[in-house]
Amino acid sequence: MSIAAFIPARSGSKRLPSKNILDLAGKPLVLWTLEAFANSPSVDRVIFSTDSIEYWKLAKNHLGEEKLVLDLRTPDEAADKIKIFDYIKNSRQKLFGQGFSDFVMGLPTVPFRTTKHIEEAIALYHRNGTPIFSATEYSFPISFAFHTRDNGRWEPICKESPMITGNTRSQDQRTAYHPNGAIYVRSVSSLSDHNLKTLYDDAGAYVMDRKFSIDIDDEVDFLMASAMVEAGILPKQKTDAR
Repeated sequence: MSIAAFIPARSGSKRLPSKNILDLAGKPLVLWTLEAFANSPSVDRVIFSTDSIEYWKLAKNHLGEEKLVLDLRTPDEAADKIKIFDYIKNSRQKLFGQGFSDFVMGLPTVPFRTTKHIEEAIALYHRNGTPIFSATEYSFPISFAFHTRDNGRWEPICKESPMITGNTRSQDQRTAYHPNGAIYVRSVSSLSDHNLKTLYDDAGAYVMDRKFSIDIDDEVDFLMASAMVEAGILPKQKTDAR
């Protein structure tokens, strides 16, 4: 069985311009992810999907071309309203052809997943026989979540909200998780299923520590990630620590 990694990195970020190539602790952001997948023994090819030849040159110069190949997207294919799931599904033959039975995807905005995380997620995929996505624990109990109305009043999302019951001890709240975008593993053949709506359909969760799950969306996220590396909370280079 052969596995291709798919790493999408478009150049048109609006909230944090040129986000994917910003220097994070001495290395462009996207290279953290490309390195982790290129170093994975289970990954046979790394498909770098981008609309930028400059991004491709940067990746190729750093990693070489032993595993790395380019998927050059058009401006329309890399527009900010295009869902990467739809692109993969519609382009599956071009991307994976007949040579790959499975694929693993990682978003470059989650730079701290390691090769060990990737290997563990792939092993879980083979062991369980179901698609896998990575997830992490919410930093605050979601049972406290609420909506606001036009008049400023709040409306609980959970029927048994501790803001109503008074059971506000954090120890009494059930742990909740959310996808972190670091790793998705699935068979290529499943992409041809017309009923497949998301990469979470029929999938199981691979849970990662929150510090490895930082998702860089804006300048605050980037500064926090940089500070954690500089403080030694996260390594400057990829490690096998979970």
